[in-house]
Amino acid sequence: MSDLKEFIKLNALAEGFDRIGIAGAEPFTETSERLLEHIEEGLISGLAWFTTERASYSCDPANLLPQVKSIISLAISYNSLDISIEYRPDNPRGKVARYAWGQDYHKVLRLKMERLFEKISEREGVREARFLVDTARIVDRAVGQRAGVGFFGKNTNLISKGLGSYFFLCEILTDLELEPDTTAIGTCGNCTRCLDACPTQAIVAPWKLDNARCISYLTIEKRGSIEPSLRDSIGEWIFGCDICQQVCPYNFKVVPSNHPEFIPSIPGISQPELLEWLRLTATEESFRAQFKDTSLLRTKRTGLRRNLAIVLGNTGGSDALSYLYTALVEETDPVVKEHLEWAIQKLLHVMVS
Repeated sequence: MSDLKEFIKLNALAEGFDRIGIAGAEPFTETSERLLEHIEEGLISGLAWFTTERASYSCDPANLLPQVKSIISLAISYNSLDISIEYRPDNPRGKVARYAWGQDYHKVLRLKMERLFEKISEREGVREARFLVDTARIVDRAVGQRAGVGFFGKNTNLISKGLGSYFFLCEILTDLELEPDTTAIGTCGNCTRCLDACPTQAIVAPWKLDNARCISYLTIEKRGSIEPSLRDSIGEWIFGCDICQQVCPYNFKVVPSNHPEFIPSIPGISQPELLEWLRLTATEESFRAQFKDTSLLRTKRTGLRRNLAIVLGNTGGSDALSYLYTALVEETDPVVKEHLEWAIQKLLHVMVS
């Protein structure tokens, strides 16, 4: 068993994974109780699909693979660097969360897991397995903690010592009986930088996130209008948010990763030109052509355009007004039009005040 476990870990590293751990497949009882508590407190209200039934279902791996014996938890860093960009007032720029700079991680991680398990199957014979990347009903961070990959930080992200928190998680559920690794243990000590830095106060307490206030949720998952009281706090973020990770000391001295899949795929994607992206999202065709094979498709054209309007309202100058007026005339989606109008009114107010 130990030889097989070493074989799996060595081949996982060869496939490019940065952390590998083995977890037992028993139900995650404590996690289920915590999720149900958060639902009752209204902290997951932004995700209508995350019901009490889903929370309970997600915490038992056997619901996804009845014959599961072990879970292989895998992490890969997306801590890539992008070129620094000179800011000019007449050319306002926004911000994109680091995880979305490269290729869509769902495809990348699944392919790596399939190749890894193919090697395992060649050695052990055909075995049962299921590959999970973010979208399946499993509590992947709880799996990662149990497998020793990382511990929960106060911002609810998983932190791995030496790797920080800029990493993707995925899992292989299998009927192989593998010796589990030790559960990860770590602490944030007295640090509250993530709580203090969150512009929307979404981290309401250590290890508690009000999903409906999180900028990542607002700019990616949320459909429809964003509450006007939250728009100023979104600041420059047009897709996701990294603030609670940027201020985390565990990320300060982490060496940037060199995974080619997560090197910025679009020049300047970390700080995109807002007016140019407003033009590129004018039609569904141009939006899909520009952002194909990236995670930015998740927010859909209308969501990204809505976010661009908000950030232009927060950061743009008088030069942006003509672009906003043109976009307003051409736009047909009522939600996008509402946010374009908001941005125009905000900039006009700034000009006369």
